[in-house]
Amino acid sequence: MNPFKRIIDGVTDESVWKRAGWMYVSFFLVFEPVIVLSYYLLAEAMLRGKHPIISGLEFSPRRWVSTLQIFGYNLIPTFLIIGSSLLAQQSRQSRDRFVPIGYTAFWGLTVMFGVIVGTWSFDVITAAPPLLDRIARLFDVVHHAGLLEFSAYLLAAVTAYRFTLWYSDRKSIIRTRRWREVRLEGSEKILLGLSFVLLLRAALVESYGIIQLSG
Repeated sequence: MNPFKRIIDGVTDESVWKRAGWMYVSFFLVFEPVIVLSYYLLAEAMLRGKHPIISGLEFSPRRWVSTLQIFGYNLIPTFLIIGSSLLAQQSRQSRDRFVPIGYTAFWGLTVMFGVIVGTWSFDVITAAPPLLDRIARLFDVVHHAGLLEFSAYLLAAVTAYRFTLWYSDRKSIIRTRRWREVRLEGSEKILLGLSFVLLLRAALVESYGIIQLSG
């Protein structure tokens, strides 16, 4: 089977657990190669200070205040993913499947994060580590917020899959439904709530790291 079709079938499965599992597969299949390619092909720190919002943020030296600042900022991509999931497009790889735009937003964020890690373009300036250390740091969820943050985005995406109201064949809307037809299963409600818990936890970790480096 075409591996792209298998992933699309997986991330649009009726089971939220299968959707989440395959979204993690897609995350790592995108994230890791982007880090490597960015490390070798792009200039170090090429994106540092280029983000119009992040570059202008000033975080409070008080941990809980900076945590809420970071949490508030990270709600923006979260709600972008949820809101854009209202529209789904027919997949080119699996013609009977419709992929929410929220998934595309998530994969776009994944590519951007991979480039930032690969080029070490974080706005908080630290010594750039070797490639393997950049890859491994993702799994250190005690000291780094990346995996926690993207797990939150991922869970928001796979639960917002149920929110789709408009289905497009990439040219026009071919099917619609009403908001009252949207139903979340109990497990989906739990995972949606968990996404915000993870987002807050990620903000705590990131806040602590910023304060440690600046203090």
